[in-house]
Amino acid sequence: MAQTLSHDPSWPRAGGWPTPAPDAEFDLALIGVPTSRTSLSPTNAHETPAAVRDALRRYSGHVVAPGAPGERGAEAELVLDEALRLVDAGDVADPDTEAGERAATERIADLARRSALVVAVGGDNALTVPAALGVAGESLATAGLVTLDAHHDLRDGRSNGSPVRRLVEAGLDPRRIVQIGIADFANSRAYRRRAKEWGITVVHRDELHDRSIPDVVAEALSIAGAAGGPVHVDLDVDVCDRSVAPGCPASVPGGLQAHELRRFARLLAADGRVRGIDLAEVDATADAPDGRTVRLAALCVLEAAAGLARRLGV
Repeated sequence: MAQTLSHDPSWPRAGGWPTPAPDAEFDLALIGVPTSRTSLSPTNAHETPAAVRDALRRYSGHVVAPGAPGERGAEAELVLDEALRLVDAGDVADPDTEAGERAATERIADLARRSALVVAVGGDNALTVPAALGVAGESLATAGLVTLDAHHDLRDGRSNGSPVRRLVEAGLDPRRIVQIGIADFANSRAYRRRAKEWGITVVHRDELHDRSIPDVVAEALSIAGAAGGPVHVDLDVDVCDRSVAPGCPASVPGGLQAHELRRFARLLAADGRVRGIDLAEVDATADAPDGRTVRLAALCVLEAAAGLARRLGV
């Protein structure tokens, strides 16, 4: 039974954004891409977009940007719903079929033409194919991809384990792909070698213990955006530690912490080269009773909006 949320006119809730009007322009478009049927693990990830929308209502759109150290009271603040034109384009239909995937790509491409940032919520990692292709549009030859993922996603076949391979085969230059958070015991030698042979840049999970997140983001965007084309970001939530992402079937102990994924989301969205972000691999029906994985995904949507606000200077 869904929990009834309190109402306070002085505490407006996030989410509940309007449907985009035909031909209108906006700053950020949310869209659900409920992929699940080709998953390597049994999943109900197709139910996650609705769960994330519900979770957004638990939060406000109020953002505080701290001032310089020692300057208390010098922070900047804004309300996302007031500072940005936010819309919710609903869910695409049947994205696991070839026809549905093409339709999803076209829908995301339309949203990308009319916005500064498209945030696609899955669904399993199969959604990264239509999301990245839609964001790239006719610029696939110069586009780039950044993934935060424990896995290379270079498997053969068509599944949630193959989106990066499929994008390369569609024309994305693998030398402009950066994979952050790749973990030991979560991949095979064959696919690691494929990544090396193709020239994909890999930032192993262990590197993140010793490098700052802004430094990693700067390197990733310099590589992915080297040709001047649009960059798409895949935030595969199973890059996180299983304690904070139990709703991800393939999350493992030792992954990123929730605050790290949130910071990556905000910093990446703040860069003008990033035109799309997807959130993948969350199965809302397998989450902990407190809904922590779905709530993290919802907060990443808000972090992306906050990053966009910084980018736009609002």
